[in-house]
Amino acid sequence: MTPSLFRAAYGVCLFLVIIAAKWATFDRFGSPMPDWDQWDAEASALLVPWLEGDPAFLGHLFAAHNEHRVVLTKLQALALTAANGQWDARLEGVVNALLHGLVAWGLWGLAARRWAGWPLACFWGVLAVCFGLPLGWQNVLGGFHSQQYWLLGLSVATVALLPFARAGSGRWWAGATAAALALFSMGSGLLAAAAAGMLVAVRWARREAPARDAVATLAVIAVVVGAGFLLRVEVPWHQEMKVPTAADFLASIAHSLQWPWREQDWAAVALWLPWALVALGRLRPPTPGKTAGPRDNHALLVAGLGGWVLLQVAATAYARGAGGGYPASRYMDTLALGVVANALALLHLHAGARPHLVRGLGLLWLGLLAAGLPPLVRDTFGSDLRDASTYYRKAEGYLRRYLATGDVDHLIPPDIPYPSVEGLVDRLTIPGLRALLPVPLRTPLALLPRDPEEGVFRVNDARGWITPDAPRRGLAPGTPALDYGVTWGSHGAEGPAARGTWRSGVLPAPGLRWLRFETAGHPGAPGVALELRAAEDDRVLGLVVPSREPGESWRAAYVRAPAVPYRVVARDDAERHWLAFSGPVEMGGLSHAAWQATKHAGTLLATALAASLALALAALVRRRRPAG
Repeated sequence: MTPSLFRAAYGVCLFLVIIAAKWATFDRFGSPMPDWDQWDAEASALLVPWLEGDPAFLGHLFAAHNEHRVVLTKLQALALTAANGQWDARLEGVVNALLHGLVAWGLWGLAARRWAGWPLACFWGVLAVCFGLPLGWQNVLGGFHSQQYWLLGLSVATVALLPFARAGSGRWWAGATAAALALFSMGSGLLAAAAAGMLVAVRWARREAPARDAVATLAVIAVVVGAGFLLRVEVPWHQEMKVPTAADFLASIAHSLQWPWREQDWAAVALWLPWALVALGRLRPPTPGKTAGPRDNHALLVAGLGGWVLLQVAATAYARGAGGGYPASRYMDTLALGVVANALALLHLHAGARPHLVRGLGLLWLGLLAAGLPPLVRDTFGSDLRDASTYYRKAEGYLRRYLATGDVDHLIPPDIPYPSVEGLVDRLTIPGLRALLPVPLRTPLALLPRDPEEGVFRVNDARGWITPDAPRRGLAPGTPALDYGVTWGSHGAEGPAARGTWRSGVLPAPGLRWLRFETAGHPGAPGVALELRAAEDDRVLGLVVPSREPGESWRAAYVRAPAVPYRVVARDDAERHWLAFSGPVEMGGLSHAAWQATKHAGTLLATALAASLALALAALVRRRRPAG
């Protein structure tokens, strides 16, 4: 394998490690339930106007959400919902991970074209840790937080392309487009163009860029930055978050720059030293007669990436720095890019005149970074993610019971996914929006028996029951009653010995691609089956069997939705087995794919890490093999 193929394979492994780590985090702690801002920015301001054919739809699309015009986030949510037929935060989270993985892949490409060997391997590790660990867990779990990844990706593209390309070239237009699109990622999107403008000014002042190219690029940047200022929005309910004093402003900046450390101001200086050395070295007066080359451009790129992070830190300190506290987790992906910029600076310095000295500095820097991460990782997994998971489970339960009963008493603040009960109820009264809800919240399809006589399968309706004495007709003594849907079960007074068959009335072909049943007992055991049969000729269209036997608990089972009208048929012909099931819930095809991706993310992560290790060993053997 050639070195270029090795680097490409490492890039693929890096991408897979990052997305698998994020998907695994979502699988363990996240929820498909739309949360907080999504009910406004995605539901009220996007999906409802789209569903109702509102002629002012474009106005809703470009309208500000708080201080931001999150047009790209809205478009992403709309595209996924339209393609899926369902509004699903897990699907959004899966796609968000792909966006972040692509940003890391691009940064890897910037480095892999210039360096090789163990310094590049260390950079791979920095990227994998900074982008793979869920330190920015709010962005990992929040489908709405794609704005953070759009901001990162478009800003990196702007800084990497626009200042170094010939005006009018393909790379130049790509950089200009990225700068313009960044305005519609977040309110601070204009800072990408501002950082690129600084680099262009440096190159022009040092006569490294033709005046024609520099003037054209600066003109585009001026237009983008000016448009960014015109698009700015101030909202009164966030004024108290703005920094009130210079002390708070500086404290907020210091707390961001010392990331991942806390309460160690000196760490900010140490962690940003590599970038400072490169940036200051690049700004020294040029040597007479020397022409700028690729190495000089790379130094300027490093300065631009780190400079953009510093601009973001300052903007966040101004807008959210009241009290001078530590940054929220949603800002940590930006701070992680600052770490990556310093790692790139070390690569640049290592290729210079004093590699041995830089090697020592690099080892100290890596040690400092590694020493600061464990407390942050411990807090993330030990409390932040666990608390988020607890909140999601409670909120899902409250919302399911409300949707099943219509009783607002089931919505108990603060564990609901919106600031107010009234606001949430108002949104859920919109039929079209309610029909888009994802699987954990979606109301099961109503099953009615073809024969009014129940037979061996008895109906149980415990919707809204939250007490231990909920009815359990048709269920084993240890099986909890579902509190959001009607179930049918064959466990009776004589235990599992009863036998019989149950058939539903005819159901129309579902609008979505999958059906999800809750099952208990022994579905799939000899003599026990839950089937979908064609209403016209009774042929079997699908078997409903969970991946593991549920016994006295409930376990979800997925089956492809029929394309024709169908019946649900339950059979229990076994003396020692029994079966219980709920009405089916419709699930979009992309939602099912996202669920599969997160479910198997741990296997993908282990495979990608093993492949990375194998590549590293192969590269080591290749380097030690004698030439010829």
